[in-house]
Amino acid sequence: MYGVTTACALSSASLLFLVNSYLRVALPFPAPTMAILAAIICFIFPGLVERSYSRWVQRIDDNISNMLSDVAGGVRSGFNLTRALELAADSDYGPLTEQLRIDKIQLSWGLTFDQVMQDQIKRVDSHLAKRTFMALAQAGKSGGNIQDVLDAIQRHTTELHQIDREVRNALRPFVSTTYIAVGIFLGISVVLINSFFAQIFSSQQKVGAQAVSVFVGIGGLSLPALKQAFLQMGLIEAIFGGLGAGKLGGSSFAAGLKHVIILAAANIIVFTVLVG
Repeated sequence: MYGVTTACALSSASLLFLVNSYLRVALPFPAPTMAILAAIICFIFPGLVERSYSRWVQRIDDNISNMLSDVAGGVRSGFNLTRALELAADSDYGPLTEQLRIDKIQLSWGLTFDQVMQDQIKRVDSHLAKRTFMALAQAGKSGGNIQDVLDAIQRHTTELHQIDREVRNALRPFVSTTYIAVGIFLGISVVLINSFFAQIFSSQQKVGAQAVSVFVGIGGLSLPALKQAFLQMGLIEAIFGGLGAGKLGGSSFAAGLKHVIILAAANIIVFTVLVG
């Protein structure tokens, strides 16, 4: 998915440059700005998919402890580990129930408990789920007092899940720092372009030839060009800031795609509506 999206983004950006440079087709924004926007738009779909997948994995992690408790209860009632897992597949653990039902079907086909657990580890890309099902696979191999082993696995899994939630809750406030930084940049940009640079270029036109020595530092620039330069800087900040926010709030850069889209949209709205 990301490979196709990246190819789509590069193709769209290249096509916009060609259309603007050779065919002279008018674009809403200059070609560099449109190329950045096209790349961001191409990643909207992966961002939505990543958000949906992250919520799916999170719901699985939230129900693992309850599943282990029921499996341990089944073993305590006299069932073996395989049968206890099959009985747990009839309970409601959200999206984890579907995974357990797949395990139940695979066991009915004659696959070993270890093979089923290894396949489960491949299907759910979660550190907590991988550690849990890997521990269950080892418990099925080792034998012995399975009940005590399952109780230890449950305590360990519950502690890991609690620590993971505490870390996420501790880092989540820092996500707002990215939005504050982008907001400050947009506010400064609006003030600079509408007040400072607008007055400078207005004064430059009034004084005419005498402005050569005074405004030599901005020679060759125009107010629309500066507006586009600030917009491009804002979009670049939205990309890297959004990815960083995703790493802090969701433990992965891919989770930051939603922040990139929100921040990029804020840049477009501000520079379209507020910047003259």
